[in-house]
Amino acid sequence: MRRITFFLLASMLFVACKNDKAPAPVSGGINCDVAKITTSYVLAAVQANCTSRNCHPGGNSPVVADFSTADKLKGYINTHRALFELRVTGPQADMPQSQVFPPLSQGMRDSIACWIAHGLPDQ
Repeated sequence: MRRITFFLLASMLFVACKNDKAPAPVSGGINCDVAKITTSYVLAAVQANCTSRNCHPGGNSPVVADFSTADKLKGYINTHRALFELRVTGPQADMPQSQVFPPLSQGMRDSIACWIAHGLPDQ
């Protein structure tokens, strides 16, 4: 019985790992010249990865790094751009810093970097 169960599980894993319809990986990041990244997109990512995890929610968070609203996020980036880019979008970016949460994906970091490079556009 164990051999049959093992064989069935191994067969399912083998079949599940083959997907001819999976999208090809994107290399080289996003094209900032054509990407249209808006404040609402970046704020949603920041809320999902930074404010909802009690790291930068406002209130008891570091007062300077309060990302609870679009205006506060933009204000922080405008006054601390080099630090934000180092910690969030740069090649050695380490945010979120917790061992429990995964770091931002390269695509997300690239999107945020494009948003900053385009002047933090709302639209």
